[in-house]
Amino acid sequence: MARIADLIVDDPDDLLPGCPSKDTVHRIIGSSEFPPQQANVVSVAAVLAREARWDVTDAKERVRTAWVKALLAEPPGKPLSELDPYALEVHQSITVAEAEPTPTLPAYVVRDHDRHVRERIDRVVSGQSVIVTLVGETSTGKTRTLWEAIQQLPPKWRLWQALDSAPHADLAAELEKVGPHTVVWLNEAQRLLLTADPTEGEQAAAALRRIMQSPERRPVLILVTLWPKYWDQLTSEPHDGHRDLHPHARHVLNGSSIRVPVTFEPDDLGKLREAAARDARLAQAMEHAEQRQVTQYLAGVPALIQRYETAPPPVRALIDAAMDIRRLGYGEHMPLELIEAAAYEYLTDLEFDYLPDDWLEVALAYAAKPQRGIRGPLTRVRPRRKGVTEGPVRYRLADPLDHLGREERRRLSPPPGLWGLLIHHSTPAEALNIGRSAGYRGLYRTAVALYKKSADSGSSEATRGIAEILSMTDRKRETVEWYEEAHSLGSSNALRFAAQTLVTCEEADWDSAKTYYMRAALQGDVFALVDCREHMKEWEYDGDPDEWLHNAFEETWCHVSVEAALTWCEKFGTKHNLGRLLIGAGQRARGLDVLERAVPKGDFMSMYTVCEEKRLSDGIDSALSYLKELGHGDHMGSLFAPMALKRMMLSEGREGECATILREMIKRGNSSAAREFAELMRCLGRSDETIAFLYSQSEDNVGVAYELADLLQQESRGNEAVSLLIPLATAGDSRAQHELAQILEKKGQLDQALIWYQQSAEDGTYNAASGAVRLLLRANRAPDALTWLRSISDPDASHDRIDCAVWVLESTGRHEEAKRLKDYGWEPDGTISARWSIAPSAREKP
Repeated sequence: MARIADLIVDDPDDLLPGCPSKDTVHRIIGSSEFPPQQANVVSVAAVLAREARWDVTDAKERVRTAWVKALLAEPPGKPLSELDPYALEVHQSITVAEAEPTPTLPAYVVRDHDRHVRERIDRVVSGQSVIVTLVGETSTGKTRTLWEAIQQLPPKWRLWQALDSAPHADLAAELEKVGPHTVVWLNEAQRLLLTADPTEGEQAAAALRRIMQSPERRPVLILVTLWPKYWDQLTSEPHDGHRDLHPHARHVLNGSSIRVPVTFEPDDLGKLREAAARDARLAQAMEHAEQRQVTQYLAGVPALIQRYETAPPPVRALIDAAMDIRRLGYGEHMPLELIEAAAYEYLTDLEFDYLPDDWLEVALAYAAKPQRGIRGPLTRVRPRRKGVTEGPVRYRLADPLDHLGREERRRLSPPPGLWGLLIHHSTPAEALNIGRSAGYRGLYRTAVALYKKSADSGSSEATRGIAEILSMTDRKRETVEWYEEAHSLGSSNALRFAAQTLVTCEEADWDSAKTYYMRAALQGDVFALVDCREHMKEWEYDGDPDEWLHNAFEETWCHVSVEAALTWCEKFGTKHNLGRLLIGAGQRARGLDVLERAVPKGDFMSMYTVCEEKRLSDGIDSALSYLKELGHGDHMGSLFAPMALKRMMLSEGREGECATILREMIKRGNSSAAREFAELMRCLGRSDETIAFLYSQSEDNVGVAYELADLLQQESRGNEAVSLLIPLATAGDSRAQHELAQILEKKGQLDQALIWYQQSAEDGTYNAASGAVRLLLRANRAPDALTWLRSISDPDASHDRIDCAVWVLESTGRHEEAKRLKDYGWEPDGTISARWSIAPSAREKP
């Protein structure tokens, strides 16, 4: 080496361009590293050619050409910085609707197998060639584990995977090109090693062995994932007399395996919960994944949904039927007979005519196939113990598809024929749930038939359900009969509701109503008497309500002890009544405790009683201190505290102090305080100051944004209110949609207002349907209004849509139909029901 360096320096013709040292000459000749200086390489080659009596000029030219080619040539693979996890086959994850954008991949939880992988990565970084094989079932997180592992490598590393090779390439030959600082990525390695012709797989395995044994190619990291069954095939010793198909694969893989568990181990659950607090996708997976199979849920749900969306018509019909059966209230385990019969309702005539004889068996086999470690769309339910009678064959809809159906099909009306099938196939318990679904769709006759099936089994809840449907009509006598039936089955408040029904008749029957109120009181519901007094005041009772209440209480206490009334209140959960009774019975401390525990759950009457007690016993500051503390909480009671606090402080003339307290509540996230604050400050003539403050708080609090929009509109700044509400409404906020619709209607932008009214109503916002109907009638679109109203299925919009449909019919002169719709509801096919009746079962009344 020294001599070569000296010959270059002493070149007599001064034709050698370089001037390498002895060490540089050694690196040029003996190292695999690319020499950075072309002149030094050419000079070394020229000296060697001259000493060997070769053509020096030819040697110099050939070396220059080779050096340029080597400079321009890119080694196999891609730089780590350019890699995409999905290109490396990390599974797509579920998505969760959120206001904030999320990272591409869910948060990662380091587990025990990650630590073993890390130990081997450390050996690679120190200069060794290492192979790591993760062995686990589908979608257990093997590929994601390796993705996280390569993030620990230095930036100069590259990654090669078989997908980068040209089609039909000789993969064994491609592997021979792999050099130092390269990751060989063999995800699902059976595709490379378990080939149809075992020779091809063995050639690739032999190439991997040569990589591991080649000192000049160190360090190389070979990353492999395999299912357990493929690991066994590749690493098992051949049986006596059988051909050894995988000797090279067995040799290269042995000793490299790390097991990836199917579920999160108990020791990892704490870290998983911490990660889930930061990532809604993990939180959803934790909540819904079966048996802690979180990674399978994350990866399997997208594949499951894709399988549903691309399913053949018979399979799609089965799954759609199961989705609707579940969302209408049927239990988790559905009889196959019901699903099959319902599926016909989801097929077109042509699809039905093309069904082969074995369509059901084929469709069920397709639907039962697992997806990346989670259940297929529809799977059979089997008893775990032998000898247990199965009864009807039942199937279960995969949970993710159940959730998808409830979300994406919630605005779709089920096929009319499905309701009759549900009546026939439902159990009494399921009939109760399905009856509710029919009721809030305005299908009164169907709902009552379902409720009756449950009521005949002794359900007071179902019996009361029939009464509640009838109470929405003008059929008051039938309503009272069914409340009586509910009372006979143990309903705690049926008598009170019967009384309310009689009071709210077109001609109030006060004699009967008072009888029902007294019956309720004599059974312990003494506050039914207070309810009666309030109705007397509201519905123009001819006598003196207070005098009646006094006499009624005297009569009641002759038959009912305080303890009996307390027992009734405690049994039926009427905390406010219980607290007031305890205070009235001289047990003030116990009564206050009951009331204070009810307030955080949203019992505003309990809050007013507590405040009044504190004001009377300890002064107004005690009551205000209590309300202030409530307003700073994060429970339901905080919603009512600002209004009570403002009312009390204004009565004392403490407006400025009240504004300060409300402002602090808003800063702590109390949007109810924003409403009271805006009203107070506007009365004080300080709206501009208020608007500026609410703007500063509205970004992180939607409730504050609502109140700000309302104040802007009052201050004739409607355009600002629109700009504030549009992003919220577009994101699906039903209240923002309703308020935006109201503003746009006032501005004369009726078409846009109609769109927002309809979207808000379809999400159940009270009174939004009436806004849409008002605009449709104004545009002479009564038929469109009726069609749209029938399509609404949200429970919160149930009463609203029947009342609106009656309004439409009456406004177009169809009074008889309006009366019939009010009293008998719709049929599943959208027609108005004919008159029907239903009588309580003959029961011996207690």
